[in-house]
Amino acid sequence: LGKTVQIIPHVTQLMQEKIIEAGAGYDVHIVEMGGTVGDIESLAFLEAFRELGVRVGRSNALYVHVVYVPFLGAS
Repeated sequence: LGKTVQIIPHVTQLMQEKIIEAGAGYDVHIVEMGGTVGDIESLAFLEAFRELGVRVGRSNALYVHVVYVPFLGAS
């Protein structure tokens, strides 16, 4: 409609609203963000999660970074 849509804040705001909507009525809401941190494509998702933590309060958000660490028997 001739309006400018910016990734930040427009798209990140929509992501946050969908996450909050999906968790409505629950005490705990676990959201997984897949992908590779550092890819430019994931930037909007990382920013949305960061903003959501600020929005709900640091005491109501927890971030867990899971990484694959291969085990080599010879080592």
